[in-house]
Amino acid sequence: MLLSVRSILALFEYSSETPTLATCATLIDKWKCAGHNHAVSRHFTCVRYLFSHFIDLSLAGASRPHGPQTSDAFSEWTANMKKTWIDLLYELPVDATLREFLTGQGLLMPDDFAWTDKPETTQALIGALLDCPDIALRDTVAAKLRASVTLGDSAGTQAMFQVASGDGAALTALATCKSDIHRSFWLYVKHPELFDRAGDVDHFERQSANAQQHDLGVKTIPDTSDAALAALRADVSAFYQRELQCGDRSKAYVMERSPGVFLLSVHVKDLSTVQLEFQGDDLKRRVGNPNIHSVLEYSTRTGVTRSLVKGGAKYHQMLLKAFAEHLLHTTLDAQRLKAPTLDLSALRLGFDVPQAEVDGFNVLQVKSISLLSPDNQLKLDCTAMAASEHRCVTDLLAEKLPGPLSENWMVTAAQINLYYPPEPGKSKAKMVTIEITRKGRLNLHKFDGPLQAQLEGYLVALGILAKGQTLNAQEVPMGDASDAPDLQPAYED
Repeated sequence: MLLSVRSILALFEYSSETPTLATCATLIDKWKCAGHNHAVSRHFTCVRYLFSHFIDLSLAGASRPHGPQTSDAFSEWTANMKKTWIDLLYELPVDATLREFLTGQGLLMPDDFAWTDKPETTQALIGALLDCPDIALRDTVAAKLRASVTLGDSAGTQAMFQVASGDGAALTALATCKSDIHRSFWLYVKHPELFDRAGDVDHFERQSANAQQHDLGVKTIPDTSDAALAALRADVSAFYQRELQCGDRSKAYVMERSPGVFLLSVHVKDLSTVQLEFQGDDLKRRVGNPNIHSVLEYSTRTGVTRSLVKGGAKYHQMLLKAFAEHLLHTTLDAQRLKAPTLDLSALRLGFDVPQAEVDGFNVLQVKSISLLSPDNQLKLDCTAMAASEHRCVTDLLAEKLPGPLSENWMVTAAQINLYYPPEPGKSKAKMVTIEITRKGRLNLHKFDGPLQAQLEGYLVALGILAKGQTLNAQEVPMGDASDAPDLQPAYED
């Protein structure tokens, strides 16, 4: 019997602590049972865990961006991409989904074949594929298996639950899958459209450190009608046809990834290319058109966008202008289309914000700084090492290399570390890191609403941000109803 969506969501509560994995069955090592090297063994459980890492699935906000990827998350994704189709078959349970996938590709098994989740069953399926005289069938299975697990890590799992939050049956099925790889494979087979959308969300989050932020100064609900999206696609296509002589075809959609936060994904047809590839036994030249992918996230609460667009400022401005004109039904001031430029010169004197100490931080450190010479010929990146004992890099520069600071070299980027006092019985202090660039890139979207507002206040105190200015595209928790903005749809039925 399927659980209700509310029952599923009630099982989980967002926590910043390390998640506890739920297991309820003996582990099965299919590689070991099949006689393979223990070093590459793959473990399974009957219901191994519902989530491998915390996922905020509260009814009030069904998503939590995962922000710039850590080295561990990247390693997890890389390890999955290195797996062969045989590795993946050993990891996937033999269930109705795998049977549907393999038979749907044309794999014929005897009528009395037992589709049971046992090592010998997996071995028999691999043997059948290896012995299959139809090379095209085996190649198709191998390619689709590898494509189906691109979301098979903790970050991909968050993206899958985001896009499935409105589908109770899909949400239930995802929650009961046996691993992240199983979840990714299940969504690929059962809901290919949701899989593609989760892929777009995952792509945006993995690349979010490269996103350009703009404050549009407009706080309204986007028009997501077919007519509005068609008009946006027409403008985007016209731009690419004018600039690159491509883009005669495009696709676009908008999804609300959490309350008040919308994600626009645009795919544009690039110039045709010739690829030299094997098709079965033959080596052929195949003509195709790569995909130019652009993503824009917009918050109705702050009016801020984060965008990933290849090509530079002109391309960002094109997408922002089309989004504002056709989905927000407004014309942007030319200044709004320019990337924000922040004056970071105050950081030459360190991070002098008394309020931060009042808020409980006992060490305020400018950890690293990037400086550009007045003639733009030399860039200097400096970092305070651990041996400096949390001294600001600017203090160290003043002592050991005073020229760049005394000559007023431009500060182009900085990392600020704010430390809380160590908890009783612990030597390591909790740290909050602010990353900021002159071009307006900030990492504050990583933090929850109250901390975002607190950190923005410090930047206002230094004169880096203007009072009331925000470069945060994420939703900030509302105060009482009197403080809430009067959001109106950008269109009327």
